[in-house]
Amino acid sequence: MSIDRRGRTQGDYRLPYRWHFDSVAEAEALARKVLPRAMYLRLNSGAGESRTMRANGQAYGDVTFRPRAATVPPIRATSTTILGVPITAPVLLAPVGALRLQHPEGAAAAVDAAGQFGTICAISPASGHSFDELASRSGATPLWSQVTTAIGGRDGAEKQIATVHDLGYHALVVTVDSALRPKVPPIRLNTRTVVGFAPDLIRHPRWTAKFVRDGMRLGVANRAVGATPDPDARPLAWDDLRWMSELWRGPIVVKGILTADDARRAVDLGAAAIVVSNHGGLTLDDVPATLSVLREVVEAVNGQVQVLIDGGIRSGNDVVKAVALGADAVLVGRAYVMGLAAGGAAGVGRVLDILQDDIQRALAFLGCASIDEVDLSHVRIPADWASIRSELN
Repeated sequence: MSIDRRGRTQGDYRLPYRWHFDSVAEAEALARKVLPRAMYLRLNSGAGESRTMRANGQAYGDVTFRPRAATVPPIRATSTTILGVPITAPVLLAPVGALRLQHPEGAAAAVDAAGQFGTICAISPASGHSFDELASRSGATPLWSQVTTAIGGRDGAEKQIATVHDLGYHALVVTVDSALRPKVPPIRLNTRTVVGFAPDLIRHPRWTAKFVRDGMRLGVANRAVGATPDPDARPLAWDDLRWMSELWRGPIVVKGILTADDARRAVDLGAAAIVVSNHGGLTLDDVPATLSVLREVVEAVNGQVQVLIDGGIRSGNDVVKAVALGADAVLVGRAYVMGLAAGGAAGVGRVLDILQDDIQRALAFLGCASIDEVDLSHVRIPADWASIRSELN
């Protein structure tokens, strides 16, 4: 897919002119206009004081490029392969809950956009759409299913694993960093609270009309945001990962790793890939930015498994920096949800196109003919990232 200079066309997607955006920051500004305040705050808040959420993005700003002069390759390839699946660029869609509250197309829009772009879409069990619905419309789009004992305990996880196996999902994403429910602005929707939101809903008629047309599915919405208690929920333990690897014969992606020790443990228990993740700063504030610990994890697994990263990615430059530090690919969450809120599937597709265009531009200035050529020599890193600096000496 291609983007014209005013961003009007991206593949088969067209956004109404007033909803065009040329960066994730512009998509966020549109999302803020479209969404009721409570929905926007839930999307764009972190745990505690949101320091980790902000640090995730700041870490990418702390890493700078070392461009190469007068060496622009005529072709800059962005494609790569993750768990045996060829994708257009090293960008996957992360599993995100409550998508249907941001836009009624929700995860269905994410699946459609991923298919158009040519990448993998990971699905949260709390997205607001069923795994069956999404599989039926995915076509050849490779889907990953996030699984957790936080919804229904082991019984719920076992049923979900059987379901997604039968539906042809490619991999499981096992999230290991959610010992407790994220502490984010609470939303519980019922007829009384919806009336209480009335002034804000009136100020956001576009979102309100779509929510009403979607049937005001309050039960689905409350389950998606965790407002309905689950008596069987319990934190996932390492023994659960071992148990899941015995049930599931496909690849398992372990998400939520921040240390070398946990990375090695995940590999020992059968992980095919690892996601360096702090849950977007949603679980525990004051943990490290994911980019700052990426090399620690990459060194720990020593090429045994693929390493992905999420958290704070807002541009294709960020993607290239992550690859330079050793990531095989990134997962984007909030970035694509901003596009979803602004324009449904077209908005998600627009975000993916912007990221790919950024990647190709960065490769041109770095003198790289392929994303595979990017390495540590193409970036400068902060002085206090000692473990990385030692590799450059």
